Amino acid sequence: MTDDRINILCSKCNKPFNERAPRLRTGYHVQCPHCMKLITFDGSSEDSNIRRPLKAARDFRIAAEEAIVLVARFIQIEG
Repeated sequence: MTDDRINILCSKCNKPFNERAPRLRTGYHVQCPHCMKLITFDGSSEDSNIRRPLKAARDFRIAAEEAIVLVARFIQIEG
């Protein structure tokens, strides 16, 4: 099983936490568990602590979808 957690660095307290990749999309809100700052993920943000996790989550979702397609093709060939 792969780890679908994406690391996030809070822009206010600079402490790391993580969130599941499928949840991290533009418009998603999460509260920092350390300082309780509400973080809104927006792809147009100038804050790299926002953009970096969004890109990592998108890359993870794309890789997961590609893996599913490959497995489906393999099953189809073998089946």
